Amino acid sequence: MAKITSTQIEEAYSKGKAVFDGHMALSDAINDLVANGSMNKSSATDYVRNFLQMMKGLEYQRTLNLPATEFFLASISKDYGVKYLSLALSSVNKHLNYYEGIGKSKQKSIRDIVEHYWAQGAIEQTIEDHLSEFSEEVGISLRDGAEKRKVRLNVANKLPESVTVQTTVYRRNPDVVAEVLSRAAGVCERCEKPAPFLRAKDNTPYLEVHHKIRLSSGGEDTVNNAIAICPNCHRELHFGHCSV
Repeated sequence: MAKITSTQIEEAYSKGKAVFDGHMALSDAINDLVANGSMNKSSATDYVRNFLQMMKGLEYQRTLNLPATEFFLASISKDYGVKYLSLALSSVNKHLNYYEGIGKSKQKSIRDIVEHYWAQGAIEQTIEDHLSEFSEEVGISLRDGAEKRKVRLNVANKLPESVTVQTTVYRRNPDVVAEVLSRAAGVCERCEKPAPFLRAKDNTPYLEVHHKIRLSSGGEDTVNNAIAICPNCHRELHFGHCSV
């Protein structure tokens, strides 16, 4: 197969970007690359689809060459910012793990690019972003079904990749927490059931203090803005559809 040139890489990125931004259908993008002589249909399909997988943080299985990987990551960073660069780096890493998992080469040069971005602090992903991204990936896996999951699990890297994240910690008023826990007297202030267990360190009822309006949203760290609730209610408030 003929070597993919820098001009072809740029054209493939441009078409993939048009598809992602909703300006062009995938089939039209591929046909345009073939029609103008940029690529054969197989390469055009691989490069555009790989770009779209990168924008979702998903594994791709067909390889991108080193110059294409470098150009795609740099262009995604410039055009879409940190959030999508983070997704793209995750996607590349998943591809590398997949590729190694089926006995192919380690593609060290491409892995070095990913590590370079992380080392340079190019990604500042928060814990909330990471958990949200992971939740989306779990949802996709559930929709894929058991058979597709089994195929991926058979070649999956058994050791997880590490991701550096940053978060903002609020210095909460301990008197607010103490007062709210005292007010609750061991009973969840939402479901009105006793705390599910006692703390091992002091045998006090285990409840968690939840701010009705989150501190990250400008909520006050006050007794009136807080309730003591059981872990189940706390998770439902954060991840369910219910209100306080």
